[in-house]
Parts: sequence; structure tokens; C-alpha cells
Amino acid sequence: MKHDPLIRLRRANPVPGVPAVDGTDLFERIVALPRDTRRERRSRPVRRGLTVALVFAVAAVVASAAYAISNWVGSGPVEPPVTRHEYKVAQHQLTLPPGYTWPSFHIDPNSVTGVGAGGGHAVLAAQNAWECYWVDAIHSGDTDAQHRAHAELNSLVEHNMLVAPSGAPENWTPPNPPNSPYVVFADDGGYQSIRQTYALAAAGHPQRLIQSCRVNKAG
Repeated sequence: MKHDPLIRLRRANPVPGVPAVDGTDLFERIVALPRDTRRERRSRPVRRGLTVALVFAVAAVVASAAYAISNWVGSGPVEPPVTRHEYKVAQHQLTLPPGYTWPSFHIDPNSVTGVGAGGGHAVLAAQNAWECYWVDAIHSGDTDAQHRAHAELNSLVEHNMLVAPSGAPENWTPPNPPNSPYVVFADDGGYQSIRQTYALAAAGHPQRLIQSCRVNKAG
């Protein structure tokens, strides 16, 4: 039985994003703080200097939070055209086995996803393609193809799959997300199970690999 790719993506827990925050709110809260009355005894020119210093201090605080604010603003829900675009961009960053093509990405036109979901879907599509390529290579006895599939899957595991910290919320976002497409797994053993599946297949026990290919195969 085939699984809906979006359901599989949600189970892998790709980063959904968090609510957007208006960066100007931080500035307003800072400048609304009570004024230090000790400075009232100083002359007007000094107060002007202090005012300028305060402005620069506020600017420094806002600048230091710019990365976080940009993440808040840029990680909200996006509509299907954005998700489909992410999927196409990821296709140029990931590799499929010889003879394989990228599966169509079907998404409800009235739905929204988190930023990066299209890239996460591409990671899972590439993963399944290499798993099935490995299974075919095992059946045909092509050891070179088996080694290549194993290497490609290990690369996906190392560079395109992340694990959220234990106890992290479902919308956990990596503080420094990679530039490449990625998918985030909950800390529930799923990531470790994938690694074990590949280790078992490399050791001559491909049953779990075969099952994963069959269950998640596109089409």
C-alpha cells in the first residue's frame, strides 16, 4: 500500500515554521523603557549625545536580533506555488539513480505548508529512489550499483536529514539550517531506524530495505 507523500513528509516532521513577528515591536518596547533621571542633571548637549547613543544602542540590539526576526518572518506558512518551486529547486541539488525521474508532486491547491516542505519532499523522493535502485541491484547482483546506492543514501542521511532535540516542539526549526534541502525527523527513533536499515542491507540483510522501497515507492 502506497503512502501519500505529504503524509510521509509530515511523519518525518519537516519544519512547519513559526508565527511571524513584527520586528518593529522590539524597537517600540526598548524605547518605551523608563528614562534614567540621573541624566537630567546634565546639560542639553550631553543629553543630545546620549539620545544619539541610545538610538545606536537600540539599533545594535535590533541588528543582533535581525537573524531571529528574519527567521520568524520567513518561516511562516506558504502556499502551494512556493512549495512546488522549492521542490523543483531541490531537484538541482539532489541526485537520482540512473534511469529514474522525479515523481510528480501533488498538493491540495487550497492547502499551506511550512517553508522548506518542498525541499523535504524532494529529499524523501530521492531517498526512496536510491532505496529501490539498491534493491534492484541486489536482485541483479550488481555490486557496483549496490555500493553506489549505499553511498548516496548515507550522504542523504548525513547532509539532508536532521533530528530535532529531545522534547523539542513539532515546529522546531534548526538554528542554522543547511543551504541544501533537508527534512527534520522527530527524536522518536525514526532516523536511527533508517541508518540501521542501510547497515543491515550492506551486511547482507536487505529485508527492511526491500519493505521500505515497496511501501514508499512513488506511483
